Amino acid sequence: MTPTTEQLLSRATGPIATVLAEVLGHPTGLSSAGYPYLADPAYQALCDHIPQLLGLGGATWAALEELTASLDGLEEAARHQVLQSRRVVRQVLRTATITAPPSLWLARHVLASVAELGLTRRLLADEIIVPADGHLQADELDIDLSFLSVMGILDREHYGFRLSKRPESRRVLESLGPLPPGEPVAASALWAKACSGESITPEERNQLLILAAGAMPRSNHIQDQWFPTYEEIALGYRLVPLVVGMANAGTTNDCLRQTSIAPIDLVPDDAALGIAALQVLHAAGVVAPVPGLDECIATPLGRRLFERGPGPFGIIEAYQPYMGALSTICRHGRGHVHLSRSTNIAASQRANRESFRKANDALDRYCRDTGFQYTVFIEHALGKGEATRQRFVRSGDKAIQYVGADLEDPAIDAAIAERDAGVLPAGMVFVRDADIGKPHILLDTLAANNIDPRGAVMMVGNGFHEVRDANDVTISAVFRAYAEAGIVLIFTEETALTIADQRATAWNTYHPAFRYVHEKSGQGLRPSISQPNDPNDPLPMSWTAAAEAGGYRRLDVYCTPGRTVFPCTPPHGHNPSTYMNYFFEPPDLCAKLYP
Repeated sequence: MTPTTEQLLSRATGPIATVLAEVLGHPTGLSSAGYPYLADPAYQALCDHIPQLLGLGGATWAALEELTASLDGLEEAARHQVLQSRRVVRQVLRTATITAPPSLWLARHVLASVAELGLTRRLLADEIIVPADGHLQADELDIDLSFLSVMGILDREHYGFRLSKRPESRRVLESLGPLPPGEPVAASALWAKACSGESITPEERNQLLILAAGAMPRSNHIQDQWFPTYEEIALGYRLVPLVVGMANAGTTNDCLRQTSIAPIDLVPDDAALGIAALQVLHAAGVVAPVPGLDECIATPLGRRLFERGPGPFGIIEAYQPYMGALSTICRHGRGHVHLSRSTNIAASQRANRESFRKANDALDRYCRDTGFQYTVFIEHALGKGEATRQRFVRSGDKAIQYVGADLEDPAIDAAIAERDAGVLPAGMVFVRDADIGKPHILLDTLAANNIDPRGAVMMVGNGFHEVRDANDVTISAVFRAYAEAGIVLIFTEETALTIADQRATAWNTYHPAFRYVHEKSGQGLRPSISQPNDPNDPLPMSWTAAAEAGGYRRLDVYCTPGRTVFPCTPPHGHNPSTYMNYFFEPPDLCAKLYP
């Protein structure tokens, strides 16, 4: 025990603060980018013994602030170390506020499907479920059970899965069976109507009231691993659609502007529904009651959730068509189950705004450094055109031909509305039915409009992973077509992590939810760099290797990573970023700029 730990323990009040004293007492390190990180024992204690989710995450935040409110008596070096450690713990708690609820929402649906398929009974009997041995779709079942293994409910044994030995895992399976009849899968749409003041049917209103009534906070802070409890899964399942509905109604922004939140602020025309919504937020630690008033205020982590949660929550919740058909998919395959982009266009724009800012910064630096000039700017996987909006603001009326391409009509329609409102350039060309995995669709449209792709810039926000059922060969061929057309390619993609890494990072990444929904819909994430593969959980070729196999040249100096996944020294030395903005030159431009 360090002297700093001893001093902090003497100030600690309560069991959470006692463990926090041990975390904060360890020396911190400093990454090459200047960010502090925890020593491995401190990180393990933080992950496994300190609750981070929902209401108890708020209790941990309060204990942290109380413990570090006064550091009188500590030497300057020790004080600095504690403040650096506090910075890391705060970031871990802020991150869990955003990353955990989507995974909890998904876990409830997957557990319901496992029960419907008759697998819960077998798992509770300690059977090993081998996806390839049964009558179900092996790949689909493996995706579901792998996700439950990330959540610590199941353990993978060779090519099968069995119930984890943790008592809470058994309690989760025993408590969370099939969803009750009539429970709305698309609850976010109902909450959006209610929060907007639109009418809903008495049956729909009753569904929301029953759903909200099941929001119960976890009562016990004691844990020996970070995996979620039954109550946390059930609460996250109720929280996500409420927040998405509030965001779609504009209510989350209202909550950030107001000093207090009353039921009428959430649901303007229905006091009972407003109270129910506020109770869900209270149980989740998003708001806290104001003593003596029927109002609440947003907690520090609640403000973080209102600010940053709607994007990630909305992206995951948009996959509810798949969640409503999980058992059917396991029996018969995906068939015609499909995600409508109209439900997550705004969420994608919110989530991608910062990565597009970095990408546009990199493009400006590249032009200054090399003298490169371009007259065509293409945004693929367009959404509402956030990358184009940013570029248009920066470049003004400069002679640039803007092009927007997307597979889905709702995305093109949303971008056209933005153009008509003056947000996007008036002369922008739109390409419908443009599958990014079929480059000829975009290239043929460019030719039909006399637009030369050579030297054009194409910016893509999380679009290449949407190529359905792509393997290493086909995705390399996609990149090759864009490279041979002479397009400078800047794209953002989440980093694929192994199941082992996902479990090791705890709630420090959004990846478990992101990977699950994309695998479930036939899409695929890739790592940022090639890594040795686990035969039980193989990763595909990295994004960099795939683009280079297609003829592109990666420019590292203009690639901008997101934050690193591990807030400590990673177990295998490589600390991947949550996402990466990639910057690639085509071969003909390489030859021109670097003869």
